[in-house]
Amino acid sequence: MIRSFFTACLFGLCALASAQAQQAPRSAQLGVLAYLGYEDALARWHGVKLYLDAAIPGWTFEIVPVTLASASNQIEAGQIDFLLTNPGHFAALNAHHPMSVLASREAIGPSGVHTTEFGSLVFARKDAGIALLGDAAGKRVAAIDEMAFGGFQLAWREFERAGVNLFTDTRALDFVGFPMDQVAEHVASGRADIGIVRTGLMERLIAAGRFSEDDFVFLNTSASVGYPYRVSTRLYPEWPFAAMASVDPGLRNDVALALLSARSSPLAEGARMEDQWAAPVSYAAVTALNAEFAERVRDRPVWQRNLPFLAGIVLFLALSALALARRGQRPRTASSEGSAPLPDLTPREREILAQITQGLSSKEIARALDISPKTVEYHRANLLRKYGARSSTQLVALAT
Repeated sequence: MIRSFFTACLFGLCALASAQAQQAPRSAQLGVLAYLGYEDALARWHGVKLYLDAAIPGWTFEIVPVTLASASNQIEAGQIDFLLTNPGHFAALNAHHPMSVLASREAIGPSGVHTTEFGSLVFARKDAGIALLGDAAGKRVAAIDEMAFGGFQLAWREFERAGVNLFTDTRALDFVGFPMDQVAEHVASGRADIGIVRTGLMERLIAAGRFSEDDFVFLNTSASVGYPYRVSTRLYPEWPFAAMASVDPGLRNDVALALLSARSSPLAEGARMEDQWAAPVSYAAVTALNAEFAERVRDRPVWQRNLPFLAGIVLFLALSALALARRGQRPRTASSEGSAPLPDLTPREREILAQITQGLSSKEIARALDISPKTVEYHRANLLRKYGARSSTQLVALAT
């Protein structure tokens, strides 16, 4: 009798555990371009995550910040099911990783105005004597990355039309990487004369008290009359919400339906979603600009395309030779006076760089600094970009 009772209890517990396992929500990974940094991406898109968690039973969505450099590898590794990024980045990735656009973003701008397009803002330091795009010749220009859409390529096209080749006519073209507010800091501090950022960012930084309108001159702002933000370029469609080809069709349909019905859903209001979503728009103009830019980049000589990397090697060798000559051929250490100047790094990037130079893996660095491996990979990608390195080995060589 007792044995039968315990047997029944055992079967009951097994059944309960099985039912709970079946009810446990499955996880989907939502990759988002972290153009203002890892923490900002988590906070900025938290409302979308909460809304999708509530709107699609049985699923929970995890935000995975990506960079322009890391997204392709993360897709190949199966770490991303859905992607939220700028249209230029999407078009470039879609050429190698097939995906479908489920919805297009409607950003809510100042005074509640809905914006379905965005562009770039070009600005200069107030005392730099710059008033027109054509004044950029011989000046230092700061931007995010050669492959950044709103952070470089849209402005590149406008400068081309103004007769300025940013790659050859400027004194220097500095790609500072994410977060994008570093561009404004470079201009405000005098490390650059001109900066390029996505529309809306400058208003956000000024509202936060980071900068004043009087710090800068905004160039070519008559480019689009009636747009709620300062803009120096043509406008292109807002970010797409895309699904990887490997995503289950049922989940893909549920996400598309949830996004398109969000504007009338109390769940979206409860999740405090900052944006709304509309039916997918055409990104043909984006693909055309990508192709035009790629053609011009291919036209540049090989030495010019690899200028940041070559410059780093030349500077490293020159300073090494100078230091050895001054020290009577004694080996130079990383802390010696003749070491090459570092790019502008954040405190976290310096911590991670120190760990990388010791040969630690991303998992080992994550354990040492008590952060996630994804955070390490995000900062590693930024370090590669800032040093112009193509591998961790090259990064260590340039850094030390």
